[in-house]
Amino acid sequence: MGKIESYTPKVLVLSGYGGRQKFAELPGDFHNGTKSWAYALGGDYINTLRATPNDLQGYDIIIANSNPGKYIKHLNMLAESRRGKTKWVTIIEGDATHYLTPNENFKDLLGNSDLINCINIFTLPFFRSMSDTNAEYIGMPYPVDEMSGFATPIENRKKEVMICHKLLLRWNDRLVARKLGMPYYGFEKRFHRGAKHIGEIVSNKTLNPNYYFNKVKNIYDDPNLGIKNHIVANKFYSENSSAYLWLNLDERYTWGRFVLDAAALRIPIITTKSTGHGMEFFPDTCLENEFEIDKAIEIGRRLIDDEEFYRHVAEYPAGKMEHLKADAMKEKLFAALGI
Repeated sequence: MGKIESYTPKVLVLSGYGGRQKFAELPGDFHNGTKSWAYALGGDYINTLRATPNDLQGYDIIIANSNPGKYIKHLNMLAESRRGKTKWVTIIEGDATHYLTPNENFKDLLGNSDLINCINIFTLPFFRSMSDTNAEYIGMPYPVDEMSGFATPIENRKKEVMICHKLLLRWNDRLVARKLGMPYYGFEKRFHRGAKHIGEIVSNKTLNPNYYFNKVKNIYDDPNLGIKNHIVANKFYSENSSAYLWLNLDERYTWGRFVLDAAALRIPIITTKSTGHGMEFFPDTCLENEFEIDKAIEIGRRLIDDEEFYRHVAEYPAGKMEHLKADAMKEKLFAALGI
């Protein structure tokens, strides 16, 4: 451990949101996702498409989000332009099934990397087979202690069910929620009449900021479904840690952030095996797949009716998240890079 503590490489994180920030300028509020590597390693951050080869100079490690699509060619160019001693880490961001379609540019990016950071345990054999570059299941640092601070005691929780994912992206969670006998709600976003949202305005042919809300109402035609504005970071956790139960019947092979959040908050969540974290932290409420509606309803009713079972599920993750903290993840990353 002494070697890790004494080594302080200069790190740059690249991803597809925001602008550019030095470590000292990173917001001091709740941190999660890809940017968590910048926090964990004292690194800087740049939006991928704004980064130039010159921006990479002077860094020992570049950690880049691969998110398939418009970023891949640009990332390839950047990876090829880095100086010889700079280590390049590609994070497999997003749903791994999106990478099943052959993509020559992505294959080249993996070949130009020093390490492939898989964020879902089930996907590791696939990415290891795709390239000679070392691929490891590492993921991203998770702020376990900070997140736990948002927890609501069980006796103070509201008797309501939260649907984790946006309502227009998945129906199955709502199909379960309406059968559990508790109030239930989910999220959708609003957009505003600014340049930032011009693409949505044009594609949807509307200036109505409630367009998505109205679409949810029309599709579900469910007066019992609460629809809340999609919010992020601290506000999301402080407002939803009081829910009695979370639903996340996720079809994706990704990082499974909602499962980690539920584990840190000690909130039972009905989720799926594909999340990777479901079986690790919630084995008693983890479904084989996203279509097991009847089983999800059965589990949900048991959580509501059986207080002992509820408390068992809620407390099961306690003490099992230490390996996700920044220091442990940093050590794992450095080991994978041979540092």
